[in-house]
Amino acid sequence: MKSPYQEYLDWTYFSDRNFDKSQLDRLDELLEGITRFIDVGASHGVYTFHANRILKDADIVCIEADPERFAILQENTARWAAESTNRIQCVNAVASDEEDRKKKEITFYATGTQISGGLFAVAERSDRYRPQPLPVVCVDDYFDANARTFVKIDVEGAELRVLKGARRHIAAGNTAFFTEVSWWGDRLRGTSSIDVLRFCYENGLRVDRCLRSDYLCSHEPDRLARAKSIARCLPPLMIRYAWSRFVPRRVRIWRERRLNRRRLASYGSRVGEE
Repeated sequence: MKSPYQEYLDWTYFSDRNFDKSQLDRLDELLEGITRFIDVGASHGVYTFHANRILKDADIVCIEADPERFAILQENTARWAAESTNRIQCVNAVASDEEDRKKKEITFYATGTQISGGLFAVAERSDRYRPQPLPVVCVDDYFDANARTFVKIDVEGAELRVLKGARRHIAAGNTAFFTEVSWWGDRLRGTSSIDVLRFCYENGLRVDRCLRSDYLCSHEPDRLARAKSIARCLPPLMIRYAWSRFVPRRVRIWRERRLNRRRLASYGSRVGEE
C-alpha cells in the first residue's frame, strides 16, 4: 500500500497536471531515432513510462537511489515492459562519476517525503534528510557505441557528477542529455550551474534551455556554435547562481517551503512537509 506522499507523487507525475507535461509532450521529437534511454533519477518512472510508449525494441535503464521510490519504480516498469517490446532494467544506486565510484558506497540522503533526496541535504527544502549508504554507478556503465542514446538527468544538484560519469557517451557524440540544473549546485564539491555550462563547452556539448531549469545538452563540434548556445543559457543560470550565493538563507527557506505548500494545496491533501 502506498503512503500518502507516494500517492501524491503518482498524481504529480502521471496526472494531467504533472509538472513536466510540457517537456513530456516533446519527447516524441526528442526520442526520434533513439535506441537506448537512460533515466537517471527515475523516481516512479514518469519519463520511462513515456519513453516506453514511444520507443520500440529499445534498451531502457532506470537508475533510482531512493529505496522507497525504487520499489514502486520496479512495480511500474515490470508492468510497462510487459506491454511493450522494450527491455527495461532498474538499478538501485547513486549515479555519479569515477571519483565517487572509488568509494564503492556513497551516502544518499532520502527524506521519506515527496521532497526528492540527493547526495547532500538542501536545508531550504527539508528538515527530514536521512543518510543511507548506496552503491555507485556511472552512466558510462551502460555505454554502447552502436546505440543512439538519450539520458534524462534529475539528481538534485549532482548533475555535473553524472555528466562526468558519462565521458564515453560524450566522446562518442551519439548521446543527448536532458538535465535539470538545480539552483543550489553541488554543495559538497562547491560547484554550481555555471560549472555545468563550462563542462559542456569544454567537452563538445551545446546547451539549449527547454523550460525553467531543464536543459538539453547535445553534441556540437563547432566551438562558436557551442559558445553561442551557452551564452543564451548564461543569464537565467547566473540569476540562479546569484540566488544561491547572495540571497539570505532564511529567504531561500521561506520561498522553497512556500512553493511546496502551494504544490500540496493543488493536490488537495496535506502530506509530508510543512
